[in-house]
Amino acid sequence: MRKLLQPLSIKKNLIVFFLVLFILPFLALCLIWYAKSAEMMEESGIYYNEQLVQRVNMQLDEYFTGISADTRSLPGHPLIQEFIKADPNNSYEMFRLKGRFPIELVSNLRKDIAGFTILTAKGAAYGSPIQLPKDIEPFGSFQWTDNFKIAGMAEKDGVPVLIIYRIVMDNVSYEPAGSIIMALSFDQFVRIADIKPYGKHGSFAIADEQGQILYHTDRQKWGQFLPQFEQMNQESGRLEMKEPEGKKLLVYQVSKQTKFKIVSEISKYELLGGLIRLQLLTLLVGAVILGLAFLVFSRMFWEIKRLLGEIHMNRLREKELELKHRDSLMSALQSRINPHFLYNALEIINAYAIVAQVRPISRMTQHLSNLFRYSVSNPDQVVSLREELDHIRNYMMIQEQRYDNLQFVVNVDSDMLDKVYVYRLIVQPLVENAFQHAYEQHEITPSTIKITGVAEADAFALYIEDEGGGMPPELARKYNEAFETISENKMLQSGFSPFQRIGLWNVHARLRLGFGVPYGIHIIRSGEDGSIIRILLPYMTGVITPRLSERSI
Repeated sequence: MRKLLQPLSIKKNLIVFFLVLFILPFLALCLIWYAKSAEMMEESGIYYNEQLVQRVNMQLDEYFTGISADTRSLPGHPLIQEFIKADPNNSYEMFRLKGRFPIELVSNLRKDIAGFTILTAKGAAYGSPIQLPKDIEPFGSFQWTDNFKIAGMAEKDGVPVLIIYRIVMDNVSYEPAGSIIMALSFDQFVRIADIKPYGKHGSFAIADEQGQILYHTDRQKWGQFLPQFEQMNQESGRLEMKEPEGKKLLVYQVSKQTKFKIVSEISKYELLGGLIRLQLLTLLVGAVILGLAFLVFSRMFWEIKRLLGEIHMNRLREKELELKHRDSLMSALQSRINPHFLYNALEIINAYAIVAQVRPISRMTQHLSNLFRYSVSNPDQVVSLREELDHIRNYMMIQEQRYDNLQFVVNVDSDMLDKVYVYRLIVQPLVENAFQHAYEQHEITPSTIKITGVAEADAFALYIEDEGGGMPPELARKYNEAFETISENKMLQSGFSPFQRIGLWNVHARLRLGFGVPYGIHIIRSGEDGSIIRILLPYMTGVITPRLSERSI
Protein backbone atom coordinates (compact mmCIF):
# COMPACT_ATOMS: atom_id res chain seq x y z
CA MET A 1 0.00 0.00 0.00
CA ARG A 2 2.88 2.31 0.86
CA LYS A 3 4.44 1.59 -2.49
CA LEU A 4 1.27 2.74 -4.24
CA LEU A 5 1.24 5.98 -2.27
CA GLN A 6 4.85 6.76 -2.97
CA PRO A 7 5.56 9.47 -5.56
CA LEU A 8 6.20 8.13 -9.04
CA SER A 9 9.55 8.55 -10.64
CA ILE A 10 10.07 11.00 -13.48
CA LYS A 11 10.32 8.11 -15.93
CA LYS A 12 7.04 6.64 -14.77
CA ASN A 13 5.42 10.09 -14.78
CA LEU A 14 6.52 10.58 -18.37
CA ILE A 15 5.21 7.16 -19.29
CA VAL A 16 1.83 7.86 -17.64
CA PHE A 17 1.72 11.35 -19.11
CA PHE A 18 2.53 9.99 -22.58
CA LEU A 19 0.04 7.16 -22.19
CA VAL A 20 -2.84 9.32 -20.93
CA LEU A 21 -2.32 12.43 -23.03
CA PHE A 22 -1.18 10.88 -26.32
CA ILE A 23 -1.51 7.15 -26.75
CA LEU A 24 -5.02 6.76 -25.31
CA PRO A 25 -6.44 9.83 -27.15
CA PHE A 26 -4.67 8.62 -30.26
CA LEU A 27 -6.24 5.17 -29.97
CA ALA A 28 -9.64 6.69 -29.13
CA LEU A 29 -9.38 9.04 -32.10
CA CYS A 30 -8.58 6.09 -34.36
CA LEU A 31 -11.60 4.17 -33.12
CA ILE A 32 -13.92 7.17 -33.56
CA TRP A 33 -12.47 7.92 -36.99
CA TYR A 34 -13.02 4.35 -38.13
CA ALA A 35 -16.57 4.24 -36.79
CA LYS A 36 -17.55 7.54 -38.43
CA SER A 37 -15.80 6.70 -41.70
CA ALA A 38 -17.46 3.30 -41.84
CA GLU A 39 -20.82 4.89 -41.12
CA MET A 40 -20.29 7.56 -43.79
CA MET A 41 -19.18 5.03 -46.43
CA GLU A 42 -22.06 2.72 -45.60
CA GLU A 43 -24.61 5.54 -45.86
CA SER A 44 -23.00 6.77 -49.08
CA GLY A 45 -23.15 3.29 -50.62
CA ILE A 46 -26.75 2.79 -49.53
CA TYR A 47 -27.75 6.21 -50.86
CA TYR A 48 -26.10 5.49 -54.21
CA ASN A 49 -27.90 2.15 -54.49
CA GLU A 50 -31.21 3.69 -53.43
CA GLN A 51 -30.85 6.26 -56.22
CA LEU A 52 -29.88 3.47 -58.63
CA VAL A 53 -32.94 1.39 -57.70
CA GLN A 54 -35.25 4.42 -57.85
CA ARG A 55 -34.06 5.49 -61.30
CA VAL A 56 -34.39 1.98 -62.75
CA ASN A 57 -37.86 1.77 -61.20
CA MET A 58 -38.85 5.08 -62.85
CA GLN A 59 -37.51 3.95 -66.23
CA LEU A 60 -39.41 0.64 -66.04
CA ASP A 61 -42.61 2.46 -65.05
CA GLU A 62 -42.24 4.84 -68.00
CA TYR A 63 -41.45 1.95 -70.35
CA PHE A 64 -44.51 -0.09 -69.36
CA THR A 65 -46.67 3.05 -69.31
CA GLY A 66 -45.72 3.53 -72.95
CA ILE A 67 -46.57 -0.11 -73.74
CA SER A 68 -49.91 0.20 -71.95
CA ALA A 69 -50.73 3.39 -73.87
CA ASP A 70 -49.73 1.89 -77.22
CA THR A 71 -51.86 -1.25 -76.70
CA ARG A 72 -54.87 0.42 -75.06
CA SER A 73 -56.79 0.68 -78.31
CA LEU A 74 -56.22 -2.95 -79.38
CA PRO A 75 -59.31 -4.52 -77.68
CA GLY A 76 -61.56 -2.06 -79.53
CA HIS A 77 -59.93 -2.59 -82.92
CA PRO A 78 -62.65 -3.40 -85.51
CA LEU A 79 -60.79 -6.50 -86.74
CA ILE A 80 -60.42 -7.91 -83.22
CA GLN A 81 -64.07 -7.21 -82.43
CA GLU A 82 -65.08 -8.99 -85.63
CA PHE A 83 -62.79 -11.93 -84.79
CA ILE A 84 -64.19 -12.53 -81.26
CA LYS A 85 -67.74 -12.58 -82.64
CA ALA A 86 -66.92 -14.96 -85.50
CA ASP A 87 -67.85 -18.65 -85.47
CA PRO A 88 -64.63 -20.72 -85.21
CA ASN A 89 -66.32 -23.55 -87.13
CA ASN A 90 -66.70 -21.32 -90.17
CA SER A 91 -63.40 -22.16 -91.88
CA TYR A 92 -63.77 -19.60 -94.64
CA GLU A 93 -64.55 -16.78 -92.21
CA MET A 94 -61.59 -17.76 -90.01
CA PHE A 95 -59.27 -17.88 -93.03
CA ARG A 96 -60.44 -14.48 -94.22
CA LEU A 97 -60.09 -12.79 -90.83
CA LYS A 98 -56.70 -14.33 -90.00
CA GLY A 99 -55.38 -13.21 -93.38
CA ARG A 100 -56.16 -9.59 -92.47
CA PHE A 101 -54.28 -9.60 -89.16
CA PRO A 102 -50.70 -9.33 -90.53
CA ILE A 103 -51.57 -6.38 -92.75
CA GLU A 104 -54.10 -4.40 -90.71
CA LEU A 105 -52.87 -4.97 -87.16
CA VAL A 106 -49.66 -6.93 -86.54
CA SER A 107 -47.52 -4.78 -88.87
CA ASN A 108 -48.49 -1.67 -86.86
CA LEU A 109 -47.47 -3.06 -83.46
CA ARG A 110 -44.45 -1.87 -81.52
CA LYS A 111 -41.13 -3.34 -82.66
CA ASP A 112 -40.46 -4.82 -79.22
CA ILE A 113 -43.61 -6.99 -79.32
CA ALA A 114 -42.13 -10.34 -80.42
CA GLY A 115 -45.32 -12.42 -80.25
CA PHE A 116 -49.02 -11.67 -80.68
CA THR A 117 -51.86 -14.12 -79.89
CA ILE A 118 -55.64 -13.73 -79.65
CA LEU A 119 -57.91 -16.25 -77.91
CA THR A 120 -61.71 -15.98 -77.95
CA ALA A 121 -64.37 -17.34 -75.64
CA LYS A 122 -65.77 -19.29 -78.60
CA GLY A 123 -62.56 -21.24 -79.00
CA ALA A 124 -60.94 -19.40 -81.91
CA ALA A 125 -57.25 -18.54 -81.79
CA TYR A 126 -54.79 -16.53 -83.84
CA GLY A 127 -51.02 -16.30 -83.48
CA SER A 128 -48.07 -18.48 -82.54
CA PRO A 129 -48.12 -20.56 -79.34
CA ILE A 130 -46.20 -19.19 -76.35
CA GLN A 131 -44.87 -21.27 -73.45
CA LEU A 132 -46.56 -19.52 -70.51
CA PRO A 133 -45.39 -19.38 -66.88
CA LYS A 134 -46.36 -22.50 -64.93
CA ASP A 135 -48.56 -20.66 -62.41
CA ILE A 136 -50.64 -18.92 -65.09
CA GLU A 137 -54.05 -20.45 -65.84
CA PRO A 138 -55.07 -21.04 -69.46
CA PHE A 139 -55.98 -17.83 -71.18
CA GLY A 140 -59.36 -19.20 -72.16
CA SER A 141 -60.53 -19.23 -68.52
CA PHE A 142 -60.86 -15.41 -68.42
CA GLN A 143 -60.16 -15.31 -64.67
CA TRP A 144 -58.13 -12.09 -64.88
CA THR A 145 -59.77 -8.88 -63.76
CA ASP A 146 -57.25 -6.30 -64.93
CA ASN A 147 -57.42 -5.05 -68.50
CA PHE A 148 -53.63 -4.73 -68.71
CA LYS A 149 -51.32 -6.98 -66.75
CA ILE A 150 -47.75 -8.28 -66.81
CA ALA A 151 -48.09 -12.04 -66.41
CA GLY A 152 -44.39 -12.84 -65.94
CA MET A 153 -41.55 -14.52 -67.77
CA ALA A 154 -42.07 -17.16 -70.46
CA GLU A 155 -40.31 -18.58 -73.51
CA LYS A 156 -40.94 -18.11 -77.22
CA ASP A 157 -38.85 -20.13 -79.64
CA GLY A 158 -36.40 -20.81 -76.80
CA VAL A 159 -35.89 -17.12 -76.05
CA PRO A 160 -37.06 -15.52 -72.75
CA VAL A 161 -39.89 -12.99 -73.14
CA LEU A 162 -42.24 -11.03 -70.87
CA ILE A 163 -45.92 -11.89 -71.17
CA ILE A 164 -48.41 -9.01 -71.14
CA TYR A 165 -52.09 -9.32 -71.86
CA ARG A 166 -55.34 -7.43 -72.25
CA ILE A 167 -58.92 -8.66 -71.89
CA VAL A 168 -61.17 -8.04 -74.91
CA MET A 169 -64.72 -6.98 -74.08
CA ASP A 170 -67.51 -7.50 -76.60
CA ASN A 171 -68.56 -3.98 -77.64
CA VAL A 172 -72.17 -5.14 -77.89
CA SER A 173 -72.70 -7.32 -74.81
CA TYR A 174 -69.88 -5.75 -72.72
CA GLU A 175 -68.90 -9.22 -71.57
CA PRO A 176 -65.38 -10.70 -71.64
CA ALA A 177 -65.07 -12.30 -75.06
CA GLY A 178 -61.37 -12.88 -75.56
CA SER A 179 -57.84 -12.05 -74.55
CA ILE A 180 -54.82 -10.57 -76.29
CA ILE A 181 -51.51 -12.14 -75.27
CA MET A 182 -48.31 -10.36 -76.26
CA ALA A 183 -44.74 -11.58 -75.85
CA LEU A 184 -42.51 -8.60 -75.10
CA SER A 185 -38.87 -8.76 -76.19
CA PHE A 186 -36.37 -8.67 -73.33
CA ASP A 187 -34.00 -6.32 -75.21
CA GLN A 188 -35.33 -2.96 -73.96
CA PHE A 189 -36.03 -4.43 -70.50
CA VAL A 190 -32.42 -5.64 -70.22
CA ARG A 191 -31.06 -2.31 -71.54
CA ILE A 192 -32.83 -0.52 -68.68
CA ALA A 193 -31.79 -3.04 -66.02
CA ASP A 194 -28.24 -3.68 -67.24
CA ILE A 195 -26.50 -1.49 -64.66
CA LYS A 196 -23.03 -2.28 -63.32
CA PRO A 197 -23.47 -3.11 -59.61
CA TYR A 198 -21.19 -1.79 -56.88
CA GLY A 199 -18.09 -3.95 -56.36
CA LYS A 200 -17.07 -7.35 -57.71
CA HIS A 201 -19.57 -9.24 -55.58
CA GLY A 202 -22.46 -6.79 -55.91
CA SER A 203 -25.58 -7.74 -57.83
CA PHE A 204 -28.71 -6.17 -59.27
CA ALA A 205 -32.03 -7.97 -59.69
CA ILE A 206 -35.65 -7.38 -60.74
CA ALA A 207 -38.42 -9.75 -59.62
CA ASP A 208 -42.13 -9.81 -60.40
CA GLU A 209 -44.87 -9.68 -57.76
CA GLN A 210 -44.67 -13.50 -57.28
CA GLY A 211 -40.95 -13.26 -56.54
CA GLN A 212 -39.71 -14.76 -59.83
CA ILE A 213 -36.44 -13.16 -60.95
CA LEU A 214 -36.92 -11.49 -64.33
CA TYR A 215 -33.40 -10.05 -64.44
CA HIS A 216 -30.25 -10.70 -62.42
CA THR A 217 -26.61 -9.74 -62.90
CA ASP A 218 -25.95 -13.49 -62.81
CA ARG A 219 -27.92 -14.88 -65.78
CA GLN A 220 -27.98 -18.32 -64.13
CA LYS A 221 -30.55 -16.96 -61.65
CA TRP A 222 -33.04 -15.81 -64.31
CA GLY A 223 -36.38 -17.53 -63.70
CA GLN A 224 -35.52 -18.53 -60.10
CA PHE A 225 -37.24 -17.05 -57.05
CA LEU A 226 -35.84 -14.26 -54.89
CA PRO A 227 -34.71 -15.72 -51.51
CA GLN A 228 -35.53 -12.58 -49.50
CA PHE A 229 -38.90 -12.04 -51.21
CA GLU A 230 -41.01 -12.54 -48.05
CA GLN A 231 -39.01 -9.96 -46.09
CA MET A 232 -39.66 -7.23 -48.67
CA ASN A 233 -43.13 -6.35 -47.42
CA GLN A 234 -42.89 -2.54 -47.71
CA GLU A 235 -42.78 -0.11 -50.61
CA SER A 236 -39.02 0.36 -50.09
CA GLY A 237 -36.40 -0.51 -47.54
CA ARG A 238 -33.01 -1.98 -46.73
CA LEU A 239 -31.94 -5.32 -45.27
CA GLU A 240 -28.67 -6.62 -43.82
CA MET A 241 -28.11 -10.25 -44.76
CA LYS A 242 -25.55 -12.70 -43.37
CA GLU A 243 -24.12 -14.82 -46.17
CA PRO A 244 -21.30 -17.42 -46.13
CA GLU A 245 -19.02 -14.96 -47.89
CA GLY A 246 -19.83 -12.17 -45.40
CA LYS A 247 -22.45 -9.54 -44.59
CA LYS A 248 -24.38 -7.94 -47.43
CA LEU A 249 -26.55 -4.84 -47.59
CA LEU A 250 -29.70 -5.16 -49.67
CA VAL A 251 -31.67 -2.11 -50.91
CA TYR A 252 -35.05 -2.60 -52.59
CA GLN A 253 -38.05 -0.70 -53.92
CA VAL A 254 -41.47 -1.96 -55.09
CA SER A 255 -43.04 -0.37 -58.17
CA LYS A 256 -46.61 0.81 -57.59
CA GLN A 257 -47.40 0.30 -61.26
CA THR A 258 -45.75 -3.00 -62.26
CA LYS A 259 -45.38 -4.47 -58.71
CA PHE A 260 -41.80 -5.33 -59.68
CA LYS A 261 -39.25 -5.52 -56.87
CA ILE A 262 -35.99 -3.81 -57.87
CA VAL A 263 -33.14 -5.03 -55.64
CA SER A 264 -29.50 -3.93 -55.36
CA GLU A 265 -27.14 -6.03 -53.25
CA ILE A 266 -23.64 -4.95 -52.15
CA SER A 267 -20.95 -6.56 -50.04
CA LYS A 268 -20.40 -4.74 -46.79
CA TYR A 269 -16.74 -5.68 -46.86
CA GLU A 270 -16.31 -4.22 -50.36
CA LEU A 271 -18.26 -1.14 -49.35
CA LEU A 272 -15.94 -0.40 -46.45
CA GLY A 273 -12.87 -1.29 -48.48
CA GLY A 274 -9.76 -1.63 -46.34
CA LEU A 275 -11.12 0.21 -43.32
CA ILE A 276 -11.30 -2.92 -41.13
CA ARG A 277 -7.75 -3.97 -42.01
CA LEU A 278 -6.56 -0.40 -41.50
CA GLN A 279 -8.21 -0.21 -38.08
CA LEU A 280 -6.47 -3.35 -36.80
CA LEU A 281 -3.16 -2.24 -38.23
CA THR A 282 -3.51 1.24 -36.71
CA LEU A 283 -4.40 -0.14 -33.27
CA LEU A 284 -1.51 -2.60 -33.39
CA VAL A 285 1.05 -0.05 -34.51
CA GLY A 286 -0.23 2.61 -32.08
CA ALA A 287 -0.12 0.19 -29.14
CA VAL A 288 3.32 -1.31 -29.87
CA ILE A 289 5.46 1.34 -31.55
CA LEU A 290 4.48 4.97 -31.28
CA GLY A 291 7.18 5.87 -33.73
CA LEU A 292 5.20 4.31 -36.58
CA ALA A 293 2.33 6.76 -36.03
CA PHE A 294 3.51 8.92 -38.92
CA LEU A 295 3.46 5.96 -41.32
CA VAL A 296 0.02 4.96 -40.08
CA PHE A 297 -1.33 8.45 -40.62
CA SER A 298 0.23 8.47 -44.08
CA ARG A 299 -1.54 5.23 -44.90
CA MET A 300 -4.77 6.68 -43.55
CA PHE A 301 -4.36 9.67 -45.81
CA TRP A 302 -3.93 7.50 -48.91
CA GLU A 303 -6.84 5.30 -47.88
CA ILE A 304 -9.06 8.36 -47.49
CA LYS A 305 -7.93 9.56 -50.90
CA ARG A 306 -8.84 6.16 -52.39
CA LEU A 307 -12.25 6.22 -50.71
CA LEU A 308 -12.90 9.76 -51.94
CA GLY A 309 -11.96 8.55 -55.42
CA GLU A 310 -14.56 5.80 -55.10
CA ILE A 311 -17.17 8.37 -54.01
CA HIS A 312 -16.27 10.45 -57.06
CA MET A 313 -16.68 7.41 -59.30
CA ASN A 314 -20.05 6.70 -57.69
CA ARG A 315 -21.17 10.22 -58.54
CA LEU A 316 -20.00 9.79 -62.14
CA ARG A 317 -21.99 6.55 -62.38
CA GLU A 318 -25.04 8.33 -60.98
CA LYS A 319 -24.63 11.06 -63.63
CA GLU A 320 -24.34 8.40 -66.35
CA LEU A 321 -27.53 6.77 -65.06
CA GLU A 322 -29.29 10.16 -65.21
CA LEU A 323 -28.31 10.53 -68.89
CA LYS A 324 -29.61 7.02 -69.62
CA HIS A 325 -32.85 7.95 -67.88
CA ARG A 326 -33.27 11.01 -70.16
CA ASP A 327 -32.63 8.91 -73.28
CA SER A 328 -35.16 6.30 -72.13
CA LEU A 329 -37.73 9.02 -71.42
CA MET A 330 -37.28 10.51 -74.93
CA SER A 331 -37.57 7.06 -76.47
CA ALA A 332 -40.71 6.34 -74.49
CA LEU A 333 -42.26 9.68 -75.51
CA GLN A 334 -41.37 9.14 -79.19
CA SER A 335 -42.70 5.56 -79.14
CA ARG A 336 -46.11 6.86 -77.99
CA ILE A 337 -46.57 8.71 -81.28
CA ASN A 338 -48.45 6.32 -83.51
CA PRO A 339 -48.20 7.52 -87.14
CA HIS A 340 -51.05 5.28 -88.24
CA PHE A 341 -53.38 6.96 -85.76
CA LEU A 342 -52.60 10.34 -87.34
CA TYR A 343 -53.04 8.91 -90.85
CA ASN A 344 -56.45 7.55 -89.88
CA ALA A 345 -57.44 10.85 -88.26
CA LEU A 346 -56.50 12.77 -91.42
CA GLU A 347 -58.43 10.30 -93.58
CA ILE A 348 -61.50 10.78 -91.38
CA ILE A 349 -61.21 14.58 -91.71
CA ASN A 350 -60.89 14.17 -95.47
CA ALA A 351 -63.97 11.96 -95.59
CA TYR A 352 -66.02 14.52 -93.66
CA ALA A 353 -64.78 17.29 -95.96
CA ILE A 354 -65.78 15.29 -99.06
CA VAL A 355 -69.24 14.58 -97.63
CA ALA A 356 -69.67 18.26 -96.77
CA GLN A 357 -68.30 19.20 -100.22
CA VAL A 358 -65.65 21.47 -98.71
CA ARG A 359 -62.93 20.85 -101.28
CA PRO A 360 -60.29 23.23 -99.80
CA ILE A 361 -60.30 21.25 -96.53
CA SER A 362 -60.17 17.97 -98.42
CA ARG A 363 -57.19 19.09 -100.50
CA MET A 364 -55.43 20.55 -97.46
CA THR A 365 -55.91 17.26 -95.57
CA GLN A 366 -54.54 15.21 -98.46
CA HIS A 367 -51.47 17.42 -98.76
CA LEU A 368 -50.89 17.33 -95.01
CA SER A 369 -51.22 13.53 -94.95
CA ASN A 370 -48.72 13.16 -97.79
CA LEU A 371 -46.38 15.64 -96.09
CA PHE A 372 -46.51 13.73 -92.82
CA ARG A 373 -46.00 10.30 -94.42
CA TYR A 374 -42.88 11.53 -96.17
CA SER A 375 -41.50 13.35 -93.11
CA VAL A 376 -41.72 10.36 -90.70
CA SER A 377 -39.94 8.03 -93.12
CA ASN A 378 -36.31 7.08 -92.62
CA PRO A 379 -34.24 10.31 -93.04
CA ASP A 380 -31.16 8.22 -93.95
CA GLN A 381 -32.86 6.90 -97.08
CA VAL A 382 -31.62 8.11 -100.44
CA VAL A 383 -34.51 8.87 -102.80
CA SER A 384 -34.96 10.25 -106.27
CA LEU A 385 -35.35 13.96 -106.91
CA ARG A 386 -38.91 13.28 -108.08
CA GLU A 387 -39.96 12.08 -104.59
CA GLU A 388 -38.35 15.08 -102.88
CA LEU A 389 -40.00 17.60 -105.22
CA ASP A 390 -43.38 15.89 -104.82
CA HIS A 391 -42.95 16.39 -101.09
CA ILE A 392 -42.13 20.09 -101.64
CA ARG A 393 -45.27 20.48 -103.79
CA ASN A 394 -47.40 19.18 -100.91
CA TYR A 395 -45.65 21.65 -98.60
CA MET A 396 -46.20 24.56 -100.99
CA MET A 397 -49.87 23.63 -101.54
CA ILE A 398 -50.36 24.12 -97.80
CA GLN A 399 -48.46 27.42 -97.81
CA GLU A 400 -50.57 28.67 -100.73
CA GLN A 401 -53.59 28.43 -98.42
CA ARG A 402 -51.92 31.04 -96.18
CA TYR A 403 -50.69 33.40 -98.90
CA ASP A 404 -53.07 34.21 -101.74
CA ASN A 405 -50.44 35.66 -104.12
CA LEU A 406 -47.79 33.01 -103.52
CA GLN A 407 -46.34 31.53 -106.73
CA PHE A 408 -44.44 28.25 -106.78
CA VAL A 409 -42.51 27.52 -109.98
CA VAL A 410 -40.62 24.29 -110.70
CA ASN A 411 -38.48 24.25 -113.81
CA VAL A 412 -36.79 20.84 -113.85
CA ASP A 413 -36.53 18.51 -116.84
CA SER A 414 -38.84 15.58 -116.11
CA ASP A 415 -36.31 13.17 -117.64
CA MET A 416 -33.84 14.06 -114.87
CA LEU A 417 -36.19 13.55 -111.90
CA ASP A 418 -35.49 9.83 -111.67
CA LYS A 419 -31.77 10.13 -112.43
CA VAL A 420 -30.66 12.30 -109.50
CA TYR A 421 -29.93 11.19 -105.92
CA VAL A 422 -31.00 13.17 -102.84
CA TYR A 423 -31.51 12.50 -99.14
CA ARG A 424 -35.02 12.85 -97.75
CA LEU A 425 -35.88 16.34 -96.44
CA ILE A 426 -32.91 18.09 -98.07
CA VAL A 427 -34.84 20.68 -100.10
CA GLN A 428 -37.60 21.48 -97.57
CA PRO A 429 -35.29 23.22 -94.97
CA LEU A 430 -34.09 25.62 -97.68
CA VAL A 431 -37.65 26.41 -98.77
CA GLU A 432 -38.65 26.94 -95.12
CA ASN A 433 -35.64 29.27 -94.69
CA ALA A 434 -36.96 31.34 -97.57
CA PHE A 435 -40.31 31.81 -95.82
CA GLN A 436 -38.84 32.47 -92.37
CA HIS A 437 -35.69 34.50 -93.06
CA ALA A 438 -36.16 35.96 -96.54
CA TYR A 439 -39.81 37.00 -96.21
CA GLU A 440 -41.21 36.92 -92.66
CA GLN A 441 -38.06 38.23 -90.94
CA HIS A 442 -38.04 41.24 -93.29
CA GLU A 443 -41.84 41.69 -92.99
CA ILE A 444 -42.31 40.91 -96.68
CA THR A 445 -45.35 38.99 -97.86
CA PRO A 446 -44.14 35.76 -99.52
CA SER A 447 -44.53 36.08 -103.29
CA THR A 448 -42.38 33.65 -105.27
CA ILE A 449 -40.44 30.45 -104.67
CA LYS A 450 -38.70 29.11 -107.76
CA ILE A 451 -36.84 25.80 -108.16
CA THR A 452 -34.71 25.31 -111.28
CA GLY A 453 -32.67 22.29 -112.29
CA VAL A 454 -29.60 22.35 -114.53
CA ALA A 455 -27.88 19.17 -115.72
CA GLU A 456 -24.11 19.68 -115.62
CA ALA A 457 -21.38 17.29 -116.76
CA ASP A 458 -20.53 15.68 -113.40
CA ALA A 459 -23.44 16.69 -111.17
CA PHE A 460 -26.96 18.06 -111.18
CA ALA A 461 -27.44 21.64 -109.92
CA LEU A 462 -30.69 22.55 -108.21
CA TYR A 463 -31.30 26.30 -107.71
CA ILE A 464 -33.75 27.62 -105.08
CA GLU A 465 -34.68 31.25 -105.62
CA ASP A 466 -36.81 33.73 -103.64
CA GLU A 467 -37.56 37.44 -103.83
CA GLY A 468 -37.16 38.20 -100.12
CA GLY A 469 -34.73 40.30 -98.13
CA GLY A 470 -31.78 37.91 -98.08
CA MET A 471 -28.74 37.96 -95.79
CA PRO A 472 -25.80 40.39 -95.47
CA PRO A 473 -23.00 39.77 -98.04
CA GLU A 474 -20.46 39.15 -95.27
CA LEU A 475 -22.59 36.36 -93.77
CA ALA A 476 -23.11 34.78 -97.20
CA ARG A 477 -19.34 34.86 -97.75
CA LYS A 478 -18.72 33.15 -94.37
CA TYR A 479 -21.24 30.44 -95.24
CA ASN A 480 -19.57 29.73 -98.61
CA GLU A 481 -16.13 29.72 -97.00
CA ALA A 482 -17.28 27.19 -94.39
CA PHE A 483 -18.92 25.03 -97.08
CA GLU A 484 -15.64 24.84 -98.98
CA THR A 485 -12.98 24.64 -96.24
CA ILE A 486 -14.36 22.66 -93.27
CA SER A 487 -13.26 19.02 -93.50
CA GLU A 488 -15.47 15.97 -93.19
CA ASN A 489 -13.66 14.88 -90.00
CA LYS A 490 -14.61 18.19 -88.39
CA MET A 491 -18.23 17.69 -89.51
CA LEU A 492 -18.31 14.28 -87.80
CA GLN A 493 -17.66 15.81 -84.38
CA SER A 494 -20.82 15.59 -82.24
CA GLY A 495 -22.77 18.86 -82.11
CA PHE A 496 -20.31 20.77 -84.31
CA SER A 497 -21.74 23.75 -86.23
CA PRO A 498 -19.88 26.96 -87.17
CA PHE A 499 -23.15 28.97 -87.15
CA GLN A 500 -25.95 29.65 -84.67
CA ARG A 501 -28.56 28.97 -87.35
CA ILE A 502 -27.85 25.38 -88.31
CA GLY A 503 -30.41 24.78 -91.08
CA LEU A 504 -28.12 25.47 -94.08
CA TRP A 505 -25.15 23.85 -92.37
CA ASN A 506 -27.03 20.62 -91.56
CA VAL A 507 -28.18 20.25 -95.17
CA HIS A 508 -24.64 20.82 -96.48
CA ALA A 509 -23.11 18.40 -93.92
CA ARG A 510 -25.59 15.64 -94.79
CA LEU A 511 -24.78 15.94 -98.51
CA ARG A 512 -21.01 16.24 -98.06
CA LEU A 513 -20.75 13.32 -95.60
CA GLY A 514 -23.14 11.20 -97.63
CA PHE A 515 -21.85 11.80 -101.16
CA GLY A 516 -18.44 13.47 -100.71
CA VAL A 517 -16.82 16.33 -102.60
CA PRO A 518 -18.05 18.38 -104.50
CA TYR A 519 -21.68 17.80 -103.45
CA GLY A 520 -23.30 20.27 -101.08
CA ILE A 521 -24.57 23.88 -100.91
CA HIS A 522 -23.29 27.15 -102.35
CA ILE A 523 -24.93 30.60 -101.98
CA ILE A 524 -24.96 32.16 -105.46
CA ARG A 525 -26.53 35.44 -104.43
CA SER A 526 -28.28 36.86 -101.35
CA GLY A 527 -29.36 40.45 -100.81
CA GLU A 528 -32.24 42.89 -100.87
CA ASP A 529 -33.46 41.57 -104.24
CA GLY A 530 -33.66 37.98 -103.03
CA SER A 531 -31.47 34.89 -102.77
CA ILE A 532 -30.35 32.05 -105.02
CA ILE A 533 -28.94 28.92 -103.38
CA ARG A 534 -27.45 26.06 -105.36
CA ILE A 535 -27.58 22.40 -104.25
CA LEU A 536 -25.15 20.13 -106.10
CA LEU A 537 -26.49 16.54 -106.30
CA PRO A 538 -25.07 13.29 -107.78
CA TYR A 539 -26.50 11.34 -110.68
CA MET A 540 -27.68 7.83 -109.91
CA THR A 541 -25.23 6.45 -112.47
CA GLY A 542 -22.35 8.19 -110.76
CA VAL A 543 -22.78 7.39 -107.05
CA ILE A 544 -24.36 4.00 -106.46
CA THR A 545 -24.74 4.24 -102.67
CA PRO A 546 -23.99 6.99 -100.14
CA ARG A 547 -20.67 6.65 -98.34
CA LEU A 548 -22.01 7.41 -94.88
CA SER A 549 -25.43 7.21 -93.30
CA GLU A 550 -26.90 10.36 -91.84
CA ARG A 551 -26.51 8.88 -88.36
CA SER A 552 -22.76 9.39 -88.69
CA ILE A 553 -23.28 13.16 -88.50
